[in-house]
Amino acid sequence: MTTSCFCKVIQPAQGVPSADASQPSSPARRLPRSVGDGSKFWRAGQWLSIAFTDAPTQELQDAIEAIIWEWQPYINLYLAMSSVADAKIRISTRITENTSYIGTDALKVPAGEPTMSIGNKPGNPEFRAAVLHEFGHALGFEHEHQHPEANIPWNKPMVYRLYAEQYGHDKSAIDLNFFTPLNTKHLRSAPYDRKSIMHYPIENRLTNGEWEVKLNSDISEQDIEFARLIYPK
Repeated sequence: MTTSCFCKVIQPAQGVPSADASQPSSPARRLPRSVGDGSKFWRAGQWLSIAFTDAPTQELQDAIEAIIWEWQPYINLYLAMSSVADAKIRISTRITENTSYIGTDALKVPAGEPTMSIGNKPGNPEFRAAVLHEFGHALGFEHEHQHPEANIPWNKPMVYRLYAEQYGHDKSAIDLNFFTPLNTKHLRSAPYDRKSIMHYPIENRLTNGEWEVKLNSDISEQDIEFARLIYPK
């Protein structure tokens, strides 16, 4: 069965003004690995407040928080829980999808509305991967399998069919989250990393040939190096 570790990146509505919370623009630098849009990184050294929008059980809240905090040693941001209305990252747990805005795009969302959702629950083998992955997006990380150098030999008809039949995803969502290469003027990237927490697991049957990536459930060494470089201590 196709993995359910599908993350839907959310894009701000057209015309929503950008918030002044990202790092200043700078010439492109060679980074070890991973990929992200430099215009969406938070300013290093600032507080990044986090809240839940739907009063999850304490057990669920504690489980999500514990996984999110695994990012803390690698970033010069101060993670802290806050109230729903003014938190920069606002998490919903009452829908079945895993979704997130990328980095400072979260500031374009009206106060009180979720900027991220965690559909997986503790006990699901993909729960840990989903939380680490979505919070990676909140930090500004993009999907690694959409790295310009990934060159994945997709079997697109199979991907469209399976994700539509099993999870109800339409073609536009699949194109956006699977097949569209990242290519922006602010893109900061380095060699493609198959071990990245930001990489989808990809079954062999979803590609043309012997090619697959297992579920990554940990922040990779290259993810760590990338996080330390974009949020230097």
